[in-house]
Amino acid sequence: MRKNGVKRLLALLLAASMALGLGACGQPQAGENGAEDGQNTAAQAEEITLTDQAGREVVLDKPAETLVSCYYITTYAAIALGVADRVIGLEKKAETRPIYQMAAPGLLEREQVGTLKEFNVEAVAALAPDLVLLPKKLAEHADTLTGLGLKALVVDPETQQGLEQMLALIGKACGVEPRARELSDYYAAQLARMAELTEGLEKPAVYMAGNSSYLETAPAGMYQAGLIGLAGGENAANAIEGDYWTEVSYESVLAMDPEYIIVPPGASYTANDVRNDPQLAGVGAVVHGNIYEMPRGIEEWDSPIPSGVLGVMWLTSVLHPGQYSFDEFTADAQAFYQTFYGFDIDRALITK
Repeated sequence: MRKNGVKRLLALLLAASMALGLGACGQPQAGENGAEDGQNTAAQAEEITLTDQAGREVVLDKPAETLVSCYYITTYAAIALGVADRVIGLEKKAETRPIYQMAAPGLLEREQVGTLKEFNVEAVAALAPDLVLLPKKLAEHADTLTGLGLKALVVDPETQQGLEQMLALIGKACGVEPRARELSDYYAAQLARMAELTEGLEKPAVYMAGNSSYLETAPAGMYQAGLIGLAGGENAANAIEGDYWTEVSYESVLAMDPEYIIVPPGASYTANDVRNDPQLAGVGAVVHGNIYEMPRGIEEWDSPIPSGVLGVMWLTSVLHPGQYSFDEFTADAQAFYQTFYGFDIDRALITK
């Protein structure tokens, strides 16, 4: 080989060597920092940061695969979001909730961890769930659970907005955000539909009776008062302030003179008890036979629960049957449970 050819060959080999060296410096080798950084990036991508409804920050490494639900509303939410199978512990008296048997019978076999008045921290800790769902009334236990190495998410679904925020939080925590959005979209569509159906119509006065007694009613600040308004009615007790069932006298009910009296699903009495009370004989709702019971054998549609929008729709069909018939509502309710709870509800349970 000629001398100039050798020089050129050496120059090419040197250039190739330098290029390989630069490439090695720019791209970390497997097993070095590059692989570790890649794992960290993946972990950060899976990390979920939430601000719960008590203003607390909750960080999960990944979507929660096991849950303890300490409140029937969060258990209902787990069913509606399609994650009931992740619930390994729940509130007491689960057997009194008809929807569990119909939509998620496995819940009845899960350990029960207490009530709002008697919450068992030790039982929750023993289950070691990825996430504990706590109502705001149990928020005082959140720090205790955190101290035991558990993640606790505090929720406050006492309004429609609060309900939707709760569903979004649990949806994100469990990695099922699309389902939470589907529920919110359904609410928006149906509430807009009810508003359109009742627009411009007269709003009858509606008396929402309490669970313990029909001489208790929902004042202006309760979820039930808002439900009446969304259904195209006017709460007969709007002049009463407060956000919890309020005791009233016979004289007060006579003065309100509601056109409709609604008996809630959890009532300890019946419409006949109201109808046959001689001291209410002069009330318009009694005179005209407008006393209705919300269905008792499904869920509490007068409450801020995932199916609570059905309470608005049910009451719309009662107050304005010409615009929205009960048969139409029944079909809508059946479709709701098939879509979001995954079962066919018995039409006979949808009553008024």
